Amino acid sequence: MKKNQASVARSSGVDIEIERNLRVFREKLQNLKLHHAGRYVLMHSEEIVGIYDTVRDAQTTGAAMFSDGIFSIQKVSSDPINLGYFSYALPVAAAQ
Repeated sequence: MKKNQASVARSSGVDIEIERNLRVFREKLQNLKLHHAGRYVLMHSEEIVGIYDTVRDAQTTGAAMFSDGIFSIQKVSSDPINLGYFSYALPVAAAQ
């Protein structure tokens, strides 16, 4: 596979990860708001990996746990919040 094809395939995989994680997050949001409002959820492969007080803690943990850098961070809130590159499952090196 050429470099460009690999990038497209990886991008497609990232998009799938984002969509799946977001779907699961939305399904669990009502319960999360009861106990974790204002906190940050770290997700990987459609699973909640952890819940953190700061986006930095969630990002640091995600980067340490997932060497491919593919994970999602969502803020537990009633309103959609754009967390910049934290809203997307991107490799950490690509975001820096």
